[in-house]
Amino acid sequence: MYKRIESAKDLPEEWDVLCKDNIYMSRSFMQFMEKVNYCNQSYHLFYKEDKLYSCFMMFERKFNLFIFTKYKVNLPMKFVYLPLSVSHPSIVWNEDKKEVTDVLHRMKGIKILINIGKEELDGFSKGHYLPICVLENKWNTWEEYLGSMRANYRRRILQALKKGECIQYELLKDNKDFTDEWYNLYEQVFDHSEYSLEKLTADFFRNDIAKTVLLKIDGKVEAFIQLIEDRNNDMLIFEFCGYNYEIGHKYDIYYNMMAEIMKYAIKHKFKYVQFGQTAYDAKMKFGAKMYYNYYLLSHSNRIFNWLIKKYNNFLQYKVTDYSFNVFREV
Repeated sequence: MYKRIESAKDLPEEWDVLCKDNIYMSRSFMQFMEKVNYCNQSYHLFYKEDKLYSCFMMFERKFNLFIFTKYKVNLPMKFVYLPLSVSHPSIVWNEDKKEVTDVLHRMKGIKILINIGKEELDGFSKGHYLPICVLENKWNTWEEYLGSMRANYRRRILQALKKGECIQYELLKDNKDFTDEWYNLYEQVFDHSEYSLEKLTADFFRNDIAKTVLLKIDGKVEAFIQLIEDRNNDMLIFEFCGYNYEIGHKYDIYYNMMAEIMKYAIKHKFKYVQFGQTAYDAKMKFGAKMYYNYYLLSHSNRIFNWLIKKYNNFLQYKVTDYSFNVFREV
């Protein structure tokens, strides 16, 4: 049985049970996203013998299908994706995907599922999307982590820390105090991003699920980091950041932010650090590994769908396989 729900407030409690491993798909967070970034969200539930076994969240928006190329063609699209540019999917599915596939095929126009792993769907083209960087934390102290690195990688971090030795770090007590001035720091990062899917509102950063770390120089906030503590998966998630690009190089702010994230993960004993997508060179020099990530794409029109399959290689992200030998052999 298939059921469509138009508002997160009407989702059943069993939605949270099924989505327990995806912190962004909780009913409370879905309701929050409808308030701060409404984009015609809908919720799709699949039952067998009255038990929820698959579900997804979808939203609709015009978007550039050719984002990974030099071309720009904005088209109306249906996204099975979280409307906040994170590396989590917005679908939970069972091995039996027939009903999910049938429902998606009945929808008109372009449908795209983003941040998909090994799964495939009949009639959908699969392509590379932005890879995800994850680091497995094996250290008990920051000094132990640095000591495990090869000299050139350790030296680069120490150089950054020297540049940023004047930076003071402060955990924001309540995200409701997040200011529009700090939001401007996020806008600077967004405007410099090579691939920007979703620009968030200032109200998003006033959420109650993230930890916000402020970076101050001479008493003024010049950067911030938002982190998610996902204890269900023993993972610290680097969600979003913002910083003043005018002084970014002088204080090596991005590297100092990365170092602070590692210190936080080690101090709070997270097994994994998910550094997210983009800026792969820097993240992998901290020891993260790159994991391939995919999208599934289809059009209800047979001719257009044939063209998508034919030119799918042109649409997908061109993965660069970085090779860094960060840690010494034990």
